[in-house]
Amino acid sequence: MRLRFRPMPVLTLITVVSLAILIGLGTWQYQRLQWKTQLLAEIDQAANAAPFTSYQGVNQALANGEAIDFRRIGVKADFLSMEKPFFVFSAQNKDISWVPYRLSENGGVLVFATGELVSDKNKQDSRTDAIDDQDLVGYVRLARANKQAAKQSSPDRNRWFGFNPLPETDNWGEMIADPVETRYYIDVVPRAISAEDLPIKRPDIRNNHLDYMLTWYGLALTMLAIYLIMHRREGRL
Repeated sequence: MRLRFRPMPVLTLITVVSLAILIGLGTWQYQRLQWKTQLLAEIDQAANAAPFTSYQGVNQALANGEAIDFRRIGVKADFLSMEKPFFVFSAQNKDISWVPYRLSENGGVLVFATGELVSDKNKQDSRTDAIDDQDLVGYVRLARANKQAAKQSSPDRNRWFGFNPLPETDNWGEMIADPVETRYYIDVVPRAISAEDLPIKRPDIRNNHLDYMLTWYGLALTMLAIYLIMHRREGRL
C-alpha cells in the first residue's frame, strides 16, 4: 500500500511559521547557554586565581586574554585629587545613595576605584583629596555596557547608572586630563587588610537556559506531532 500525504494548506502554513519561531527561540537559548556557561567558567577561574599585586599585572592579563572579572587585587596606590568623583547610583534599602569613583595610581597606571557610599544629601559636598601610598584591596571588575532598559545617565548632574557607561554618554577617561584605564575598575573593600584574606566573590547569575531551550524545542516537537495526528485523522497521511 502506498502512503499519500496531502497537507492541509492553512494548517501547514501555521505550523511551518510556528515551528520556525519555536526552533529559532530554542536555538537562541542554546547560544545563550553556551555564552553564560563560558562566562561563569571565566568568573570562577578569575575568582580562584592568585590576587593581582599591580595594575600592570591586570593589563598584562587582559593582553593575554585571561579572565580578570572578580579577581582579587591588593596594591599600594596613590589616590589622586579630584574636584568631584563620578557618582554611580546605588539603592541601599529604600534610601538613595551614590558610589563615588576616584582615581588611583599604581606604577604609572591610572585606574578608577570605588569609594565608600555617599548619601544623596551629602553628595554635593563630597570631594576626594590626594592620599599617598595607601593599601588598596578589593576586586577587579570589568567595565560592561549598561542594559538597554537601564536609566540614562545625566553627565551634567554627575548622575551615572553604571561605570563609564559607553556608548551611552561621555567617556570618563576622556574627561580626565591624563590617560586613564577604563576597561576595568577596582571594587574596593573598605578597611580590608589583605587581598589573600578576601573571600572568593562570584555574582549570583542564574543559568536556566538549558531548561528554556528544552521547553522551546519540546513545544516544537509537540506541535509537529499534533500536525501529523490531525492529518492522519483526516485520512491525509
